Amino acid sequence: MSFVVEKIPQEELARPDADQIGFNLKLSTRWAVDHDRDAFIVLNRAEGGAYEGTQITDYYTLSWNNELIHIAADPLPKTFKEQGAVMSWRVHKLTLPEALQTQKDEVLQLIRDAFGAIGEFFNGKRFISVDVEFIGI
Repeated sequence: MSFVVEKIPQEELARPDADQIGFNLKLSTRWAVDHDRDAFIVLNRAEGGAYEGTQITDYYTLSWNNELIHIAADPLPKTFKEQGAVMSWRVHKLTLPEALQTQKDEVLQLIRDAFGAIGEFFNGKRFISVDVEFIGI
């Protein structure tokens, strides 16, 4: 199975580690979850934007096998091809727990897959592809 977008279940919001995950229902009540790989990603906060005159940066927490990975990523302008729209992300900060240091390639692929479901506003199916670029990671 791959990541799918779902409403965050109420029981997940009551998890003992909910504060560390950083659920933010003001930004999104949805998450992208891959039940087979025991992984989910949630949006924690967003900074910047046109009002501030800066690039938007979204902050996510990816949980994989009960390890929390913190991600900072910038949504880039969409491009349009004959077949449809392409969404692009630039990941520029990744906090990887010690337990996952040797699995970095798997984590990067998991992030690519998760952002494929996220798309722009948890609407990844709207795009023909979602590209993820890693800068300095």
